[in-house]
Amino acid sequence: MSLLDLLFPPRCAGCGRYGANWCTRCADAIEPIPEGILNGISLVAGGRFAGPLQRAIHTYKYEGRRQLAADLAPLLAQAVSRSGIRITALAAIPLHPQRLNERGFNQAERLARALGMALHLPLVGGLTRIVATPAQVGLRQAERRVNLFGAFAWTATQAPPLGLALVDDVCTTGATLEAAAQAIQQAGGSIGAFLVLARAQTLPAPAVTSPDRFACP
Repeated sequence: MSLLDLLFPPRCAGCGRYGANWCTRCADAIEPIPEGILNGISLVAGGRFAGPLQRAIHTYKYEGRRQLAADLAPLLAQAVSRSGIRITALAAIPLHPQRLNERGFNQAERLARALGMALHLPLVGGLTRIVATPAQVGLRQAERRVNLFGAFAWTATQAPPLGLALVDDVCTTGATLEAAAQAIQQAGGSIGAFLVLARAQTLPAPAVTSPDRFACP
């Protein structure tokens, strides 16, 4: 334990107990969720957006606990390894510069960077949020899609790779992931998977696509 930890002991982002940024008790309490399908593409999540995981993600995003990316990324890395999906590189869902300035960091980018280190995959840039869309909270699925129309573009000179995985913190309706994927596909790339820390428990009842795979509405 470092001197800094002695002076300012870390608190678990899931339960608030002192001793670790993310404790084993909270990690063990995560609700698993089956691999899903979003617009024909595999959707892999570390767990259900509930309980300690939900609190940890909120702490990570809204309280500026940037170091939590390294603590939470292994959860998603394990889910990706179990899924057996084949991807070539990672790209993070970007924030608009205005939102990035307000928050101070892009939670998806830091997560993707830590995930790439765990999975030995490169993180590629080029996906850009070109429209400062209003907050998605409280919007229905159709409203979210309208809100995100034309929000993303691929701005790198080099075309996006094939088999790219898009990384975000939470999948609520899937509208953000779909809009970003469309921009990449229009630029000549392809999406191998969507990777998120958590899938929201507020999703409508999922449609069964196979005995152990569900659609993210």
